[in-house]
Amino acid sequence: MIPTTHQLVLFSGKGGVGKTTLTCALARQLAQADPQRRLLLISTDPAHSLGDVLDLPVTDRAQPLPDCPNLQVRALQAEVLLAAFKQTYGAALELIAERGSWFGREDLLPVWDLAWPGVDELMAILEVNRLLAGGAIDTVILDTAPTGHTLRLLELPDFLDNVLAVFATFQAKHRELSQALTGTYRADEADAFLAQLQGELQAGKARLTDPDSSSVWLVMLPEHLSLEETRRFCQQLQHRRLPIGGILVNQVLLGSLQPSPLYLARQQEQYRLLKALTEGLPGYRIWIAPYQLQEPIGATALDRLVTQLLPLQDLPEVNLVPAGSPGIPVELGTEVRIPDLLNHGIRLALTGGKGGVGKTTVAGALAWNLAKRHPDKQLLLVSIDPAHSLGDLFEVKLGQDPVPLLPNLMGQEIDAAVVLEQFRQDYLEDIVAILAGESTPGVEVQYDPQAWRQLLQMPPPGLDEVMALLTVLKQGSAGQFDLVVLDTAPTGHLLRFLQMPQALEGWVSLALKLWLKYRDVVGRAELAQRLRGLLAQVRQLRQQLQDPQFVTFIPVFNPEQAVLAETQRLLTELDGLGIPHPYAVLNRIWVDRSDAFGQAVAERHQALLAQLPEHLAQQLLVRIPFLHPPSLESIGAYLLEAAGTNTPYPCGKDLG
Repeated sequence: MIPTTHQLVLFSGKGGVGKTTLTCALARQLAQADPQRRLLLISTDPAHSLGDVLDLPVTDRAQPLPDCPNLQVRALQAEVLLAAFKQTYGAALELIAERGSWFGREDLLPVWDLAWPGVDELMAILEVNRLLAGGAIDTVILDTAPTGHTLRLLELPDFLDNVLAVFATFQAKHRELSQALTGTYRADEADAFLAQLQGELQAGKARLTDPDSSSVWLVMLPEHLSLEETRRFCQQLQHRRLPIGGILVNQVLLGSLQPSPLYLARQQEQYRLLKALTEGLPGYRIWIAPYQLQEPIGATALDRLVTQLLPLQDLPEVNLVPAGSPGIPVELGTEVRIPDLLNHGIRLALTGGKGGVGKTTVAGALAWNLAKRHPDKQLLLVSIDPAHSLGDLFEVKLGQDPVPLLPNLMGQEIDAAVVLEQFRQDYLEDIVAILAGESTPGVEVQYDPQAWRQLLQMPPPGLDEVMALLTVLKQGSAGQFDLVVLDTAPTGHLLRFLQMPQALEGWVSLALKLWLKYRDVVGRAELAQRLRGLLAQVRQLRQQLQDPQFVTFIPVFNPEQAVLAETQRLLTELDGLGIPHPYAVLNRIWVDRSDAFGQAVAERHQALLAQLPEHLAQQLLVRIPFLHPPSLESIGAYLLEAAGTNTPYPCGKDLG
């Protein structure tokens, strides 16, 4: 299925599709197929689930699997890799930056201590290149972050090419000046750093596009949003000339004795989507992974899962009936509901959690139903996930400019490129001009100022969170909307977004500090004024994100052990950030016990439900059953209290 001779194998796809599970299962298969080959399974997702799936501890130190010693497992930690990178190359980088700018080294040193957008992906690509260049590993298997951030990872080689070209310009100018002044030049640590990194990068880029060396495997579910994201992902990979090994469709319902109406309806929908997949993406190898009645956790279950994979053409035939059958009602009894946020003055609501748990659907249902309930209020529904699905949910093309979804509800998918262009004009052009010494009296420019401007031509992957934050700041300061609902990226990069106000505050504070130190030389008082305004907005948002009378965060999760484990980690991080999250939404609970399949799944879900009082003791739990077909109205009925109900909102005091 996957060639054992490949040096690099990547698994990616929409969050929550079982990517980590299939990655672990197939990594074990590769290791068993060639015991002499040295394999390393790495997660590049900052919210990885390797340990949850393998059922053993996974850290940033590579450890062999007990029963597969030729397969090591490791979860990359960006902070640890960055510290090691600084220790090894910090002096060389500082030297290059000093040669490229008229600022002193002591002015630039604080940059190391600031949060870097995209640091997870940057450190991952450098580490993978280093490992394969060193020859100690034959094959690296990447369990990547969800789609949007995998694309960010794959864009990094081109970005690093650009950065190294700029650094080489600085170094070349320094070389010319040294030869002109002394008649000679001796290569130093900066030259060695550039040569090593350029060599590893070029080898990595060649490997990434070579079908004999690398392959990208896309994992998806037979669901509409997953199908649409997979189509776009394939197009983007083709554009980058990256070899696609195949598509893995997970959790397919194959058959059941005396199936229930809910099972049959779900199976029919899956088969229609599989047919659309083969028609929309012809020519790709497609494999099916059957739905597992028990979560595939641990070596035995993962190995059993691999034996059940089958090519799509071997899928048993199912007679399709016309779509559009009436919805199948599901009862959960009297349940907790979220109070009407608008009645309680909440201005910002965020949904978040592990990929694929239904964050987009819950965010859409929340905004849609509140907007219909309050026609006199203005609402905005925003996706800040770089792999947007909001437009797919509403079957509307969305972009940076908000589009009406209802007369009083606007929808928006943040276009980082558009926001970045405005950010360039407002701040970056002036900052680069200062670094380059352009139009600065008394500053002797010893290099080509265009080199600094070249850095602006290709923004670093990782600015998505910054651009999303700037859009939220703009919407908040405009005061146009009574409520903004954010559909966020999966957990790891959601946390990067939530930490971004503090990070951006650090960057802006450093820029202002340098301006104050050199203001008599650089001038540009209007830039300083704009930076002060940005700093004030960022600080205000930091306060608002901790204000239970302004914001609420709604974690969404499914009744699966790996999802629950990630949700617990997310709640711990939210506690540390001081972000209020009084409610949690447990989505897609299977309650139909009318056939053997439903009985088994329902019992599994109920067993997990029994654990929740211990693990989510501080949250009021909203439960949504598995619905077919799901709709914004039906989900809203389980999500929100009925209109006219006046339950106090649990944020310290009733805001009503």
